[in-house]
Amino acid sequence: MNIQGLTSGYAFSRNPIIITNDWPSRLSKTGTYYIEYNGAKIYEGCFYPPLSINLSEIADAAIDFFPEPPADNENPLIMIEDAENFRCRTLYAQFDYDGNDCEIECVVVPGGIPGRSYRQITGRRKDIFTERFLNPGNNFFLTTRSASWRIVIRETELYPLYFLGRPDINFYVKELCSGLKFHPESNPDGVCALDIAALRKHFFTEHGIIPSIFDVFCDDSFSCRIVIEHAIPSKDRCLIKFRNSLGVFELIEITENFTVTPEYEEADDAAFKRYDPVSDCFLHERDRIERKLSLSTEILVKNEERIRFLMDMIASEEVYLIGILDMPVKAIPSIDGFSHALHPESPETLSLKLEISDREMNIMQDMIDGSEGVKPKVFSPEFSKQFN
Repeated sequence: MNIQGLTSGYAFSRNPIIITNDWPSRLSKTGTYYIEYNGAKIYEGCFYPPLSINLSEIADAAIDFFPEPPADNENPLIMIEDAENFRCRTLYAQFDYDGNDCEIECVVVPGGIPGRSYRQITGRRKDIFTERFLNPGNNFFLTTRSASWRIVIRETELYPLYFLGRPDINFYVKELCSGLKFHPESNPDGVCALDIAALRKHFFTEHGIIPSIFDVFCDDSFSCRIVIEHAIPSKDRCLIKFRNSLGVFELIEITENFTVTPEYEEADDAAFKRYDPVSDCFLHERDRIERKLSLSTEILVKNEERIRFLMDMIASEEVYLIGILDMPVKAIPSIDGFSHALHPESPETLSLKLEISDREMNIMQDMIDGSEGVKPKVFSPEFSKQFN
């Protein structure tokens, strides 16, 4: 019994998890099986040999995403999920056919790679985790920003880079210009994240430099390079936080100005007539209606990697808009008639629309903690030219 294309013991929840066995087929003879996840039985079923069952939908429905890093983190290396909790993500399957019992298990990681990539790698009898995400000589970070050995991140888009830790490997980061290194207190195990903002602060505090290029090493073998790119100055900057295809959050900035479009779709349906006995006629009235809010803009995309990164954001199931409204809001992104050259040589224009998920009936200024109506004092965080 084996799992197709899997030799590492890890599998993505949104890629096929196909279990096969070469039991001989017998007339009118069925087998039974059950699936356990995190110690609880989640599914039971029957099968006819030869066995070939895809468990990815069951796994994807049962598994949770990895936790988010703490907002006040100052440690360059974050333990997102320790090894013990990570092992709780094991999917266990037991099969019984004609008195023969077989069992198999794997650790399920949320997310997945493109189907085309999965077919290519599986067709070459390779495992994506062995070749990429557990390979110390490769870019092993769970990012869709880049698939190459170099990850370019704008300084306004810094967000912890998730990866699967290996306690048997000596992990460290070297600042390229000075050669100074950051060694964590212990080798990463379980699910970890490299916080680039905290890493820069560490180098500034300890060595008085603000680095922009880091090389990541595992057992003195080069893994990848992280380049922090200067952000474009803009008074209209906002950030979009989205869950990427590999199941973790990333940030992308939008520097162009948004156009806000309120829509009242139920205005006609909410109208009715009420009889007025004083004037002996019907008056036109309407119930209070909900407002749908959408934001749109035209953005310039300069290269193919940025286009693919934006396409991943458009397809994401969890997107938050940060910096436009007074608080982060969940949104549904879409694009209008976008097409681009196969290998862009000049910036491409993309029409982006973000529909706010909430439909509001009570329209007013946002209230975050209830203190918005209090007159600010001299040392309040808000700056004003007027002395109070």
